[in-house]
Amino acid sequence: MRARIIILLLFVLVHVPAKPAAADTAAGIPVFFPETGHTLAYNFRYFWSHHGGLPIFGYPLTEVFVEDGRPVQYFERARLEWHGDKALVLVGHLGRWRASGYEWHPAFAPVPAPGSAASNLDYFPETGHTLGGGFRQFWHANGGLQVFGYPLSEEFREVNPQDGKEYTVQYFERARFEWHPENPPQYQVQLGHLGRQYLEAMRPAPDWALAPAQGPEQAWDGLRPTHISIPRIGVDTEVVEGGFSLGKWDVPRHTAIHYWPVSGYPGTPGNISIAGHVGYRDIIFNHLVDAAIGDEIILSMGQAQRHYRVTDIWTVLPEDAWVMAPTPNETLTLITCVPIGVYSHRLIVRAAPIQP
Repeated sequence: MRARIIILLLFVLVHVPAKPAAADTAAGIPVFFPETGHTLAYNFRYFWSHHGGLPIFGYPLTEVFVEDGRPVQYFERARLEWHGDKALVLVGHLGRWRASGYEWHPAFAPVPAPGSAASNLDYFPETGHTLGGGFRQFWHANGGLQVFGYPLSEEFREVNPQDGKEYTVQYFERARFEWHPENPPQYQVQLGHLGRQYLEAMRPAPDWALAPAQGPEQAWDGLRPTHISIPRIGVDTEVVEGGFSLGKWDVPRHTAIHYWPVSGYPGTPGNISIAGHVGYRDIIFNHLVDAAIGDEIILSMGQAQRHYRVTDIWTVLPEDAWVMAPTPNETLTLITCVPIGVYSHRLIVRAAPIQP
């Protein structure tokens, strides 16, 4: 599927349209939550919305920042991580963090696999634990392994540190389930506020990421590319964030574009893919055809800058979608169409970060 999407991107760059191509990218458009004063956008908004939203993850508690080499964002109940080297959003293992120190507890000791008669239980040999009852139903209905991970314990009674009350709970790699039988059926399983607890205990977020944002336009500030220049050849253009939705790609007319469904971000692993039109005199990527090995590229992220050196230049056919595939290391890939007026091939200019 991803390969077909990338091929479509390369196809729409074949010609210069009279106006921007229309694409519905609402799945990633930045939104603002006044309840906590933080934004949600792009990869994280898409994942949050498609995997349960507010009941599963809660409100955002931070802006996106880099932690342990990757973009992350904290929510009341979870941490979302962007793994650009795999082009995947993953949910952080906050359940494992919260369960640390519980090795002595009987509920965390592995149990034998139940017999075939126990059809109402799932058994996970990976961790040696079972899953049953309302927790089992909730786990399967709301994302399963991808969102919650494997069970780390059996069910047991525990006091919730936020309200001081005791509940039946079960720990998973990415979450803690609580059983609230007093609630209507759809609300009887509640998720612990592990994101909030981790932030308070470990304090991984810088002050600027904790500070309330002024509006949705601040989403991913400091990480998303906003401007690119190649001084030697006169490339100098703004960069906007764009996404894929409903089978189309946004193709702006007056700027280059960084594609959030597959791209990495400066300063982190992954392939930072930026595309731009040619054919407009002296703007966007019109002079990219003059790039040479060794050219310096300056990529801006708001007020910050990161410098790259061109390492490879080649042309490919539209079907060569691999040029936008994730990379294990930080890589910058610029894409445009050549030759001007024909647009039958794609010019690829690839660069690596310049070490200080």
